[in-house]
Amino acid sequence: MRDPWPAYARLRAESPVHYVERYDSWFLSRFEDVYAACTRSDVFSAETGVSPGQILLREPPPPPTFLTMDLPRQRAHRGLVSASYGARAIAALEPSIRTRVRDRLAVSGKRGAFDAVADVAGPVATETIADLIGLDSDDAHFLRARVAQFFARDPGQVGTSNIGAIAIGEFMERAHQLVAEIRDAPTDREDHLSAWCSAAPEGTPLTNDEIVGNLFGLLVTGVEVVPLAVGNALHALHENPDTRRDIVREPGLIGAAFAEALRYDQPTNLLGRRLTSDTEIGGKRLCEGQGVMFLWASANRDEREFERADRFEIDRRAKRTLSYGHGIHKCLGEHLGNLEGRVLLEEILAVAPEFTLGAGVTRAYGEFLHGTDHLPIEFESRGRLE
Repeated sequence: MRDPWPAYARLRAESPVHYVERYDSWFLSRFEDVYAACTRSDVFSAETGVSPGQILLREPPPPPTFLTMDLPRQRAHRGLVSASYGARAIAALEPSIRTRVRDRLAVSGKRGAFDAVADVAGPVATETIADLIGLDSDDAHFLRARVAQFFARDPGQVGTSNIGAIAIGEFMERAHQLVAEIRDAPTDREDHLSAWCSAAPEGTPLTNDEIVGNLFGLLVTGVEVVPLAVGNALHALHENPDTRRDIVREPGLIGAAFAEALRYDQPTNLLGRRLTSDTEIGGKRLCEGQGVMFLWASANRDEREFERADRFEIDRRAKRTLSYGHGIHKCLGEHLGNLEGRVLLEEILAVAPEFTLGAGVTRAYGEFLHGTDHLPIEFESRGRLE
């Protein structure tokens, strides 16, 4: 969990389709195997959940949401909110996102030091997805904190801790209250909660549990991934000073740097499916009912797909990646994630182009999400912050 890369390299070389008897599950570590499996939703099903807990530990499946539905149902449910994430709709958010970033930097940056993830990227991502979902800022930060506690792991821990169970209980209680409030007093707001509360995608209104499941899924994907990716990108730029100087001189390269950071150190470490029929991959027989975990982070470091895969190179311009997944469950928020990542890096590097790392840099510890979750940086205040 702290440094998966040597283990992933060994899996790709020695056992790319790897069976773990303890979980009766398979682990795919090579790019082509994961990429191909993503297109076979008739065999690799999301219906019993996609998280490690649901696939490996066989925790109860979540309420059905578009994140865990197979075709044809998935299309109608995803369509309830998908228009908000189109390229044109997301591009219109750039001024508000940039203002949020600058406001955070105005507060944190004047002292010449801040945590780029915890002080800036995390709050900006939280408040941006909150607007789309229909949450006020206080509720969004409250719910996000419970999500973080739910996914936190200690060494040796398997599954959710008692603290995590309490946190998810608090999340569910508050989320159900919010849904009930909208049910009791409908509005004409154009946000996800309002859409879910009024929708009947299969001729039947969504249940409160289903709406809360959607809320949880979008908070996880909309809040956790971008801050980790920004932390990873800044850490990689610190380790590659020539590249950092290049993008400071030419900010138009920042989008490519963020894309490479997503490939090089993908925050979504792994997700899974369950087999609905027998299939064969790499000469191995995978059987109906078994779990299959897609090791996204390993696949994005596969030497068969990417030359010098273990190097951070912003001129890579990869034709294919798994940074946002692939197939029917490819991340709905791809355009939003790219926009937030680019704007955050542009603004942080504008005020701290020659930053150094402070004490307390850490990586998230867990099987699902990983990456730089605390990145204190120090710099000489300049430009807008003077």
